Amino acid sequence: MKVDLAWAWVVLAQHLPSDPTVWDPSGIEAAITRHASDLVMAPEQRPHDTAWRAAALLHTITVCQPLDSPMNEFYAMAMTRSYLAAAGRTQLPGAVALGDLIDDAKAGRAGVHDLAAALRTT
Repeated sequence: MKVDLAWAWVVLAQHLPSDPTVWDPSGIEAAITRHASDLVMAPEQRPHDTAWRAAALLHTITVCQPLDSPMNEFYAMAMTRSYLAAAGRTQLPGAVALGDLIDDAKAGRAGVHDLAAALRTT
């Protein structure tokens, strides 16, 4: 399942109703574009599935922080959970698990493939 930029703005409005300042909207555009990619360059990599697409959203929002506030991590969590729910996943990762993944992404300990692997098991 793929979402669009309008969906990302709705998630922002629903989960951060205090209307945070979007400092860099290209970060949101980058997350949407990245999650929609179907290009797999390495033969040993699996095709992009729901977990990979959710991980791409989480990783990009975490690394390319679009908000001028400390709410980027919350937005990354909300976007990831909203995407997984919209994609039909019934068991959603909790805040602690997502927080750990965000910490790993921010520290450079986990890339999108690592995050996807973790999301597949949560």
